[in-house]
Amino acid sequence: MPSLRCVNCSRQIESDELDASCPRCGSAVILDGRAPDRLSREQLDGAPSGVWRYGAFLPDAAGGEVVSLGEGGTPLLPARRLGTELGLPNLLVKDESRNPTGSFIDRGSTVLVSLARQRGVKECSCVTTGNLGASLAAYCARAGIDARVVIDPSTDRGKLYQMLAFGAVVEARPRRTGAASGRRSLSVNAGNPYLLEGEKTTAFEIVQELSWNLPDIIVVPVGTGGHLSMTWRAIEQLREARLIGGSSCRLIGVQLADSVPRGGPPGRIDGGSRHDSFTELEESEPYFMKEAQKAIRASRGEGVRTTADETVTATGLLARTEGIFAEPASASVVACLGPALERGLIRRDDVVVCIITSAGLKDTKAVSRLARFARPVSVRQDYTVARIQVGETKLALLRLMENRSRYGYELWQGLSLTRRITTASVYQHLGELEELALVRRAGVITARGRQRVSYELTRKGTDFLRVAGEVEGTPGG
Repeated sequence: MPSLRCVNCSRQIESDELDASCPRCGSAVILDGRAPDRLSREQLDGAPSGVWRYGAFLPDAAGGEVVSLGEGGTPLLPARRLGTELGLPNLLVKDESRNPTGSFIDRGSTVLVSLARQRGVKECSCVTTGNLGASLAAYCARAGIDARVVIDPSTDRGKLYQMLAFGAVVEARPRRTGAASGRRSLSVNAGNPYLLEGEKTTAFEIVQELSWNLPDIIVVPVGTGGHLSMTWRAIEQLREARLIGGSSCRLIGVQLADSVPRGGPPGRIDGGSRHDSFTELEESEPYFMKEAQKAIRASRGEGVRTTADETVTATGLLARTEGIFAEPASASVVACLGPALERGLIRRDDVVVCIITSAGLKDTKAVSRLARFARPVSVRQDYTVARIQVGETKLALLRLMENRSRYGYELWQGLSLTRRITTASVYQHLGELEELALVRRAGVITARGRQRVSYELTRKGTDFLRVAGEVEGTPGG
């Protein structure tokens, strides 16, 4: 019977449930097993790369064939150009965007879904803002297990498209725990202990790729706090197994500044309220914040914060210098390096590893935000970026607003003369044009008990239409 420990009240429990939680306080639990004995570096060096190379450290899935998509074995890359720009000559990037669905969560999904199939689970369900749902859907598809995903309305479309492509049943509603379907169903969240067991293999690989040496610093984005906690757990287990010595490695956990309570003390990792200006940068439920705080203290590390603008700027910097397009939440580890260097948290000669947890193409808004925040671009460059996301219907809407503001119903009437389209589709297109900053709401009136919203072009929208006329030879400007 597996032994588990509550991350909140430290109660020890024994349970073979794959979705176990603390019976006393309801908090998340983690496996509390010891590192394997009689395991050598040579054995691990000779094993095939990937998550299951470290099977001796993972829950036993020997009762059935593992469910794998080739996760793990991601590269640890010298970031020479980025390091030169930041003044860190020994900077390295662990690129987890190379995992099958573009996220480090695949490391956990292979472990959890392997165990689920072994135990006859017929359906996995989760509530998610994106990466967990995409990863779980892919591995369930591989295993022949049904997947049901409840998404937050703010979920990025890139992740939604992944879930749908993998055959998951997707429902959009505000974040809350979904009810079980009555089948042999497993409810999964980001605090699942078996999911976390797979995630700790990121740190195993870092150490092995450094010839069984610890770096001076590992920088990890903090959402639930689980990945950072398991990074430290992996280091402890490597020491217990006598695969590494007692050298030090400091952990730096990075949060978005607006995801922690305002006025909180610096240097802390906190769970805070949600802010919706940059939804893809927001924290997940902070299941493991206490564990993350313990890991920070034990490693003599630090918790730091960065802003949304700094993080999106860092996304562009990483892409331009190293050819790695990260999801902005992942690039927070790059955004913090300069300030951490100035504060003395990092020394210039330190070997620093930044973990890039997910790929930029999972965030369909990232390209336009890079254009807006990373560095100034010309109107024509901005047009090229925006045109990627502006199809013919949106272009027609912009042209209808070229000379004056119009109500949504007017815009539907104008479009319906040339194409079949519903009013709901028109308002969806208008919302997406607002996100691209090409239109804005000009005013609201109430008529017959209903609100009517008028829309107008922004300066960017006017420039877009002008360049569209120049490039495409169509009316506009």
